[in-house]
Amino acid sequence: MSEPHNFARPRGQIRTVTRADLVGSVGLLGSCYSFRGPLPDADAELLHGRFETLNLRPGLILHAAAVRDLCDLNTWNGLHPGLKIVVVIGGCTDLSFGHHRFLLGPQAPAPALRSHGILVNLAENDVFSRRWQRHRQEQKVSLTITPEWLEQGGYECLSGHRRLENFVRTHLARHEWRLSARSRELARHILEPISFQPGLHRLQLESRCLELVGEALSALASPVAGECRPLRDGERIRLERLRELLHSEEVLGMTAGDIARRIGSNPTTLQNLAQRAWGCSLFERLRAIRMEKAHACISRGGSVAEAAEIAGYASANNFSTAFRRRYGMPPSKARQS
Repeated sequence: MSEPHNFARPRGQIRTVTRADLVGSVGLLGSCYSFRGPLPDADAELLHGRFETLNLRPGLILHAAAVRDLCDLNTWNGLHPGLKIVVVIGGCTDLSFGHHRFLLGPQAPAPALRSHGILVNLAENDVFSRRWQRHRQEQKVSLTITPEWLEQGGYECLSGHRRLENFVRTHLARHEWRLSARSRELARHILEPISFQPGLHRLQLESRCLELVGEALSALASPVAGECRPLRDGERIRLERLRELLHSEEVLGMTAGDIARRIGSNPTTLQNLAQRAWGCSLFERLRAIRMEKAHACISRGGSVAEAAEIAGYASANNFSTAFRRRYGMPPSKARQS
């Protein structure tokens, strides 16, 4: 893991962020920062505001952004495994972890998510994407807890720690929680410019981030009425079998009953398992996987017709429409990126 940031540049400094800055910022979290569509120049100004990614301590990484988009873009990058905590206290952001898309912040289109934070667990490498919009502003705190940090424990004191243990075993598990006044205050302080000497400020910043982690994990570990129970060991085994089957070519042409029999379940139970684990139906998860394979095909230079077949579309036009809806650009642009 990279060494902690040395604060060579004053924290909270307002600046313009270039393509080179963005590509360099991803090293702590993942790899391969990419742009869908025309590639901006290395020194092109893409963001304006405060933007940084810091390794606060082994296993705890902070990404803080109080920025304005200077252009319309679609970007993505690979992410290493870890638990993601995202809090947006100003403006709006449009982002995805894997196939889960979130529009968060006080100016988000859906009122239900304007006052919510999210937790998303990556049990394996996956993709993060962000849809940019010129002049849109966001004030966002994103914390990453690595598997090594989680393995050290420290959350057994939470009343629902077994629920948390189950959550961090499940790839793309997600949880939305209503932000408390304290969570908002912590995020606001984390985003503030430096006000102490570097050593004191690091201590203050780390303690606030750890408290925000505690707020988020407590919300996850304390289920409310109506929330589903954690997955049992047998369900986790079936979920892994299901994940492998959905990523294979063998699944094509299988019915829900065929899939359920292969997994050792029934269609109703399997649909419920998919909804609880992935937040979507069995078919929606399969469709997302096939679309990802189709995107990879086009990126390698494959034809639209070939990609449409991979995605399971009989019509190339319908595929192109679905592709644009998912990735924000037509297949021809993906081939150029």
